[in-house]
Amino acid sequence: MQPEPKANILLVDDKPENLLALEAILGNLGENLVQANCGEEALRCLLHQDFAVILLDVQMPGMDGFETASLIRSRQRSRQTPIIFLTAFGANDQMQFKGYSLGAVDYLLKPINSDILLSKVNVFVELYKKTEALKQQTALLTTINSELKQSEERFRLISTCSPIGIFETNFEGFCTFANTRYKTICGFTDSGNLTDGLTEIWLQSVHPEDRERAINSWSSYIKSENSQKEL
Repeated sequence: MQPEPKANILLVDDKPENLLALEAILGNLGENLVQANCGEEALRCLLHQDFAVILLDVQMPGMDGFETASLIRSRQRSRQTPIIFLTAFGANDQMQFKGYSLGAVDYLLKPINSDILLSKVNVFVELYKKTEALKQQTALLTTINSELKQSEERFRLISTCSPIGIFETNFEGFCTFANTRYKTICGFTDSGNLTDGLTEIWLQSVHPEDRERAINSWSSYIKSENSQKEL
């Protein structure tokens, strides 16, 4: 069994000591921690990787956290990535409104409470992993359905050109498909006959002396298959 892939977590702060502190707290999660010491570097990281969550310092020289968040949200690939703002100053109503309008999911005050940070980040990591797993399952199902459709199309093409009469039935004994050769052999002139019951279709082409045995054999098979389905 392959190990579960690690989620990427982006840490953005202009002070190296703050990045080290964040790494020390989040290291126990066992995920991939990516550091960026400015907004520009954070945007470069987002060009090559997807992240479960971004921890973004508000007060940074040059491009601050709000401007960085605005640019992050302008990119389709990172538009839905959760952003947690980190600030050493109290977040007043105006600051919070600005942050939330840019897509922030939370504010945390420095010095960071390690337990609160861990719990919040872990929620977004788990959500990200479940979302990615769902995407993979959806892609797999799409591939399987496409292959099944191609297989069915090949079967239809082969059976249409076959010199042998071919038909399919469901577990109730109703014919769901018959190729042209089969219809010719049985003397069917339209596809409406395919909705009739078992005894109204191919049994008409069975020799009268063999019909009872054919009915019993087919009925036993149908019953056994239905019993297995119920189990």
